[in-house]
Amino acid sequence: MTQIASHPLIEQWAEDFRSQPDLPGPEWLQQLRQSAAAEFISAGLPGRKTEAWKYTPLRILEQRAPAMSRKLTGDHSESDFPAPVISAEIPTIDGLNGCLPEQLPATPAGLELLTLEKGLVTCKEQFEKLIPAIETSGASRVFAALNTAFLQQGLVIRVGVNCDAGTLLLRWAFNEDGAKAIGNARIVILLEQGARLELVEQFDSVGDVAGTLNLVTQAELAEGSCLVHTRVMKESDEAVILTSTAVEQAAESSYQYSGFDLGGGLVRHEFSSRLAGPGASAGFDGAFVLDRKRHVDNHISVDHASAGCSSSQFFRGVLGGKSRGVFNGKALIRPGADGSSVRQSNANLLLSGLAEVDTKPELEIYADEVEASHGATVGQLDEEAVFYLRSRGLSDPMARRLLTAAFCHAVTDRLANRELAEQLSALVDSAMPKSMIGQETQE
Repeated sequence: MTQIASHPLIEQWAEDFRSQPDLPGPEWLQQLRQSAAAEFISAGLPGRKTEAWKYTPLRILEQRAPAMSRKLTGDHSESDFPAPVISAEIPTIDGLNGCLPEQLPATPAGLELLTLEKGLVTCKEQFEKLIPAIETSGASRVFAALNTAFLQQGLVIRVGVNCDAGTLLLRWAFNEDGAKAIGNARIVILLEQGARLELVEQFDSVGDVAGTLNLVTQAELAEGSCLVHTRVMKESDEAVILTSTAVEQAAESSYQYSGFDLGGGLVRHEFSSRLAGPGASAGFDGAFVLDRKRHVDNHISVDHASAGCSSSQFFRGVLGGKSRGVFNGKALIRPGADGSSVRQSNANLLLSGLAEVDTKPELEIYADEVEASHGATVGQLDEEAVFYLRSRGLSDPMARRLLTAAFCHAVTDRLANRELAEQLSALVDSAMPKSMIGQETQE
């Protein structure tokens, strides 16, 4: 009999698991759910003694004590969602309180959308290997274990050989029911040889509503395929967003992530990319703009498991009020992964004496002929640059706001989608902290 970790929330979730009705799915999935449940029950919630979570407390989640959602689909209308972050006419899927619709939009040739239930049948052999590949052991992986234990709904995105599927928009939002339970969802992305997809995820609700989302994404990129993945976070201070993304990459494949965390009370993103074939590449760019008591944590791990692969991490943080940012970026270059290239950069601006950032780039190298660099900085605005702008007629607050926005535009400028880049630059500008070096900005 598995011993339950001595924590009321874990005990509550364990009871939720025991009392839920039998979930559909093949025998291997039933066993996987049971195994994952045993993992989260025995591991408990991560705390300060859990290295990967030492800077990210879960007080807001413990106080809210949400149950595990059992609802598969959410009734919603267009009024539940703010305007899309990208205006082009593209296939759009809306998830409310973590619940995805059963009716999926029409898609161009080569792009197939399936519910998880249908994917378990259509992609049977692939899923038997892919779904269990998510690590669920230990306190650091407790939310992946929760997602797996309660796995019953999700989305499968499949792109055919040599198909450019264009852009797909996935919008996540909460309504007033969102605070009652954690929404668990699984996204599976399958790109066949030479395929390409741009996935844009928008996390944004109408009004300051509370909600909790536990999202796991698994992507399998075949040889020469390309996945461009953008996330835009604009949730309220009451929202809790926990994401885990695992990418398996074959030779010459490419994964490019760009994240913009401009809201949310507690936000944590975990990424793992395995460069399994020669010439594979992974890039992680991000900007987080925080104010008040917001908390954002980005944890990235790239595994160079083959020769001639490249990876980069480029993050910019702006923190005001009593906010806190965390960046942990790791690159592992295994024996035999000669000719690998790694670039890591994390720079942060503290706009308040009460704001805090914890940054830790890591390199672990066991191969020869490797190009590697990393750097992390935490500082304030260049006062000479502020003086220069003031000498050109700008007020002190406006000069600081302009320089701070430009600091983050280094990330938006890296986006290949120029329409999206312009939209996100405007969102970054509007998200600038209200307190700049202890002063209220007056525009």
